[in-house]
Amino acid sequence: MKKAIAYLRFSTSSQQYGDSLRRQNKLVAEWLDSHPDYLLDDLTYKDLGLSAFDGSHAVHGAFSEFMEAVQGGYIPYGTVLLVESLDRLSREKIGEATERLRSILSAGIDVVTLTDHTHYTKDSLDDPYSLIKAILIAQRANEESEIKSRRMKSAWQKKRDEAEASGRILTRSCPRWLRVSHDGKIFELIAEHAATLQEIFRLRLEGNSINGITKMLNDRNVVTLTGEAGRWNPSTIEKLLSNKALTGVYVPSYRTIANGIQEIPGYFPRVISDKTFSAVRGLRSRPYGKDKETNNPWLINLFRSVMTCKACGHSIMLNGIDARGMGYYVCPMRRLHRCDAPALRRDIADANLIRTVLAVVDKFQPGQTIKVPVRVLQDRNILILKSIDQLVEALQVAPEVTALAERIKALHREFKSNEITMHALKSRERLATVNDISLLNLALKTDREKCRRFVMRNFRDIRLDTASKTCDILFSNGFRLLNFPLLKSTDPGQLVSALAYTDDETLVL
Repeated sequence: MKKAIAYLRFSTSSQQYGDSLRRQNKLVAEWLDSHPDYLLDDLTYKDLGLSAFDGSHAVHGAFSEFMEAVQGGYIPYGTVLLVESLDRLSREKIGEATERLRSILSAGIDVVTLTDHTHYTKDSLDDPYSLIKAILIAQRANEESEIKSRRMKSAWQKKRDEAEASGRILTRSCPRWLRVSHDGKIFELIAEHAATLQEIFRLRLEGNSINGITKMLNDRNVVTLTGEAGRWNPSTIEKLLSNKALTGVYVPSYRTIANGIQEIPGYFPRVISDKTFSAVRGLRSRPYGKDKETNNPWLINLFRSVMTCKACGHSIMLNGIDARGMGYYVCPMRRLHRCDAPALRRDIADANLIRTVLAVVDKFQPGQTIKVPVRVLQDRNILILKSIDQLVEALQVAPEVTALAERIKALHREFKSNEITMHALKSRERLATVNDISLLNLALKTDREKCRRFVMRNFRDIRLDTASKTCDILFSNGFRLLNFPLLKSTDPGQLVSALAYTDDETLVL
């Protein structure tokens, strides 16, 4: 069956409580009912609360993932993308909007707009009417978004003027240490949270570090602003220490900025005095400076952002690294008293990972789950080419060539679709070459950076179990190596031999 992919989007988080998502899902279901030859893919791309006016959805939303899949050839030729209307894909200016549509269609992916039942194909790129229609829709969507943006800013400016003049609140939204009164007219302090915030500022003025304050709060099981006991983290403390709302000042968000009004003093109940707030803001962390460790190549973590703590899921960090490369892998949550995972010798773990795994990384390949589809597609394409040759011969003697020509075109489309799929599968199966790894001098910064990039390409996750001194390794091609011993020397040849006896994508040691 042919494949269809749905893309759902609305701009603001408040719309999740309205009719937008239900309406879009209903349109998708109705289209599928009237096109039984299409099967909806399990993967539905959703950008719930991301704007298409500023292009947020195309930068860090699900739409960006869809575009990456399109450009990487992971979506088969002939797939249909279902959207409510073209303005769901983009509300940017005409150039950006039409370019997004063009890149999708050029990849052989159709776009169906469900509200007006328009079916855009690759051929639409050569159809002036289709292009003009798409451009007009893009222009209308962009103009509507600009009008909504101006109206929203105007409305918020009116609200701010009224709030400044009469003391009325703009919205019920407020920081977590406040609540709205029963009559909805003022904000009230939550006494427990106010006391905690004043304690944080006091500890900071006494010279305690942000990490030190975090540990003190967690040790005492102090309740966070979200209601969790002993779950503070440094980033929250750091943000609170610079939040002007604690002094009663309302700072408008980027969505509500309007000309002439930047802040409203006295809008919130005060928690911290201006003097205390300024004194804390005046504190600066000790400058690191350029000491003898600054250029230490061993400070480069080969497994940065790849290695995580199996106990709590946070990224593992380095600690106590000296000029010889000695040091430890530690979970950052341990210092905050939120994880009990012990530290692990870094130098021995690195040596075993590099010698036993990185050196033979190209040997770790998934089993039949990938190889069989590629072989089947290759065999199918051979048959397609033979069929096309036979049809071309038949064209020379057939009185009616239309049906034969259509059949050839259909086979050609299937052939190209299979080629794209095989390319994607082979790319997923193939790991980077290891020839350069054995030549690297990991005592040099440049070579350590090369090795780190190699790790990023070939590994998706290395889950460190520091208690058992093992790790679970997830390769970028889907293969899994479980319970790899980090402090015990393993013969890479024996490991490679063991791979021959596994038929799936997992090897357990």
